[in-house]
Amino acid sequence: MPAPSSVLTELRPVIDTALQARLDELLPRLTDYDPVLEPIADELRGFLDAGKRIRPALLLLGHEAGGGDDHRAVLGPALSLELLHTFALVHDDVIDRAPTRRGRPSVHERFAGWHAEQSLHGDRAGFGAAMAILVGDLAFVQADECFLDVDPTAVRAAWLVAAFRRFTLLREEVMAGQALDVHTAAARRTDRSLALRVATLKSGRYSVARPLQIGALLAGADDALVEGLGRFGDPLGRAFQVRDDLLGMFGEEALTGKSAASDLAEGKRTLLIAEAAERLDPGAWQHLDARLGDAGLGAEEAAALRAMLEDCGAREAAERYVTETVAEARAELAALSMPTAARERLHAVADELGQRRA
Repeated sequence: MPAPSSVLTELRPVIDTALQARLDELLPRLTDYDPVLEPIADELRGFLDAGKRIRPALLLLGHEAGGGDDHRAVLGPALSLELLHTFALVHDDVIDRAPTRRGRPSVHERFAGWHAEQSLHGDRAGFGAAMAILVGDLAFVQADECFLDVDPTAVRAAWLVAAFRRFTLLREEVMAGQALDVHTAAARRTDRSLALRVATLKSGRYSVARPLQIGALLAGADDALVEGLGRFGDPLGRAFQVRDDLLGMFGEEALTGKSAASDLAEGKRTLLIAEAAERLDPGAWQHLDARLGDAGLGAEEAAALRAMLEDCGAREAAERYVTETVAEARAELAALSMPTAARERLHAVADELGQRRA
């Protein structure tokens, strides 16, 4: 079996090369409309430079699981997932008013700075948010264009249509999960089952289960394998998101590229917070609950709140959940019929996603 860190990283170079070539075709169209749009093209390219390519890699692995033998045939749909992820992150940062992403100012902050540098008129922050929304929209539109770019000799039209329908479902789930996440924070609802529903819709499925299924559909896989990949991907996707929540709270900022206080300041009602609600005494929970969503939360108080999450056992419970759901995913994978090499690579991916540090 490959080393856990090798499976996703070994696919990244082929994805990166294809992505840069595609951007070289797509982005000059912006400056053809008007040279003033060049910063949008530059920002989209710069944002895409830093991605880990998890979702496109999983699409390629799903294609392998379905019997596909040439990644080049489905690189277009793989790139579309990276562009969709870009759209989601850029818009998410606007919604959360996040100052940083991937170790640099978020897109809306960068355009707010550009507004000042160019001595433009009007509201600086509003301009930054508007431009970031448009950068995200551009990535969303170009994702559709890339999805249709397949090798017609290897991907039948019916397979492409089925895969695109699953891609549309993925996008619907992301929107539903994001809306539910925003409402949950605003309503201050803390519930374990709700936290897991948000984790599944907002991130888990679109990060793991759906990319695998889309890849398999592009290879003409039967319903049994496609649905089986969903049963493997759903628990692994939840583990992926809970690990992300743990990294957002306790990870090294130099590796995660975001502030360790951001999830607290945004008031996210994650599984970690739900576990704390069940373990803290009423007074301690009331204090934590009151401080969640405070945009002015300082580093010292954020550290004290993280200590509460650790001391009450919430962090340990979330870590245990990740371990248990990765094991659940591995058990589902064992029951699926696919090429041996593809199975081994997916086993390694399960370990990698569950143990990642960034």
